[in-house]
Amino acid sequence: MNTKLRKTTNTVIKLLVVVVTFVFLYNQLVTRHDLENILPYFSEVYRTHGLSPLWIVIIALLAVNISLETIKWKYVIAKLEKVPFLRALKAVLAGMAVSMFMPNRVGDYLGRVFILKQADRLQAVMVTILGSMAQLVTTLLFGLISTFFYYPVVFDITIPFHRWVYSGIIVGGLITGTILVLSFLNFSTFSLILKRISGKGYKRVKKYTDVFQLFSSLELTWILVLSIARYLVFSLQFFLLLHVFQIPLTYFPAMMLIGMVYLFMTGIPTIALTEFSIRSSVSITIFETYLLMMGIWHEQFVFGIAAASSILWIINLIFPAAVGILFIFSLRFIRKDHVD
Repeated sequence: MNTKLRKTTNTVIKLLVVVVTFVFLYNQLVTRHDLENILPYFSEVYRTHGLSPLWIVIIALLAVNISLETIKWKYVIAKLEKVPFLRALKAVLAGMAVSMFMPNRVGDYLGRVFILKQADRLQAVMVTILGSMAQLVTTLLFGLISTFFYYPVVFDITIPFHRWVYSGIIVGGLITGTILVLSFLNFSTFSLILKRISGKGYKRVKKYTDVFQLFSSLELTWILVLSIARYLVFSLQFFLLLHVFQIPLTYFPAMMLIGMVYLFMTGIPTIALTEFSIRSSVSITIFETYLLMMGIWHEQFVFGIAAASSILWIINLIFPAAVGILFIFSLRFIRKDHVD
């Protein structure tokens, strides 16, 4: 592909991605009117309690959240190409923008790798997925732990049936959690497994599966630690928002319920923009069930829980994605001399 055609094609693709992302954002925030019930409640809380100083902490934690994800991606992609922090930050934000209109945030992987100058892009997608898998393992682990505490609150485990179910949850959860952690920390073995089941066809994928052997167990542990730190950060944001919107929960019960919300969300296929209503519905159901059992439920809490969940979604996803639109122009969809 000659230089002029390559530049023109890159520009057209960038403009197309920007337009589609902007349309999806506009549709979610303006056309669908999902915020109509939340904004009046937000105004009511502001009139009654004023502007909470917790907002400063919540916004500051956004920077911590994005920074941790940038550090993690910079760390994993360094096996293929050294990327400065600021360029890695642009890649993360651009990926969030692209993920707006793609299922299960697949665009997050694609958006990031197009900022690379030399690395093989499919290999880069593979190591990026590895970082995302660490986040998934973390979410599942905290979700399983949350289930251990949530089930006996909702169900009477003095009843034989629920006692047996709860025992099964404990045993199954411990086994599942152990398998998840050990499998992730020994992820290089998947290359050997694929080699055995692929037979002669393994040569065609060897270049890409071998990237998993680039990481030692110690390095994978560090990736998992960064994922846990990031989970604790955005969970703390959720907890603080619950306080802002007057939901009477202390830290431990709130973290248990938040863990349940994230666990259920991992099992629901979504496009990022549809998470707004789904996340709110899941949060309300889980929180309402718990608060009813504790005898402290009030109908007004529906708006507070929905507001906390939705504002968290806007802060951690919509705002960074909006900024990321600007960095889409830094991406190179077609590189010189070859197409990935």
